[in-house]
Amino acid sequence: MREQPGRFHNDDGSADLAIRSARTPEQLLQALNAGRVLVAIVATADERGDDGSDKSSHMSVVSMVSADGRRGLLAFTGLDALQAWDPTARPVPVSGADAARAALDDGCEAMVIDVAGPRNQVVIEADLIALTGIDRPEYVRELAQKALDEQFGVGATWVGAEDDRLQVASDRIGSSELTQALQRLPRVLALVPAGIEVLADQ
Repeated sequence: MREQPGRFHNDDGSADLAIRSARTPEQLLQALNAGRVLVAIVATADERGDDGSDKSSHMSVVSMVSADGRRGLLAFTGLDALQAWDPTARPVPVSGADAARAALDDGCEAMVIDVAGPRNQVVIEADLIALTGIDRPEYVRELAQKALDEQFGVGATWVGAEDDRLQVASDRIGSSELTQALQRLPRVLALVPAGIEVLADQ
C-alpha cells in the first residue's frame, strides 16, 4: 500500500461527503476518482514468542471475506466510519484510484466502503479496474490463465484477449471440458461482457 504524505499530509480524517453520499455506482465511481478514502492498516504478527507475545510483525491492509468466499478490501470515507469498525486501526489516506489498485494487488474482488456504517457501499471488480486505468483485457486474460493453470497445469491451455472477448485454446483438453472449467470461473465471466471463445481439437 503506497502512502501519499504529500497530497494528504493535512488530512484531518473528515468524511469525504461526495463518496459517502453517492447513490448510484456511477456517482460512486466518479466520487472515488476525484476523492480519497481511508484504508485501515493493522499490525499482523509474523512470529510469536513462547509467552504468546509478538516477536515480530508487519503492517497490512485489511480485507474481509464474504459468505461465498469473495474478498473485499475495507476502505472508509472518514475517521468516524473507521473508528466505528475498529478504533485501534491506523488510518492511511489514499486516493480512490490507489485504494482500488491496492484491492486488486491484494487479490480482492471488491472494495467495501464503510462496512460498519453510516452507509455500506461496495465497488465491484470491474469498477476497481476502471478506477486504476489498467488494461482490462490483459488483467482478465491473466486472471483466466492463472485459474486454468491451477485446474489443468501450466502449459495445458492458452488464453488470449481481444477487445472485450477472451479466446481459450488447448491441444490437450477437449472443448467440453474447457467449457465446464470456464463455467466454474464466475469472476472471469463477469469481467468478459463479449464472452469467451473456446478453441480445442476435441
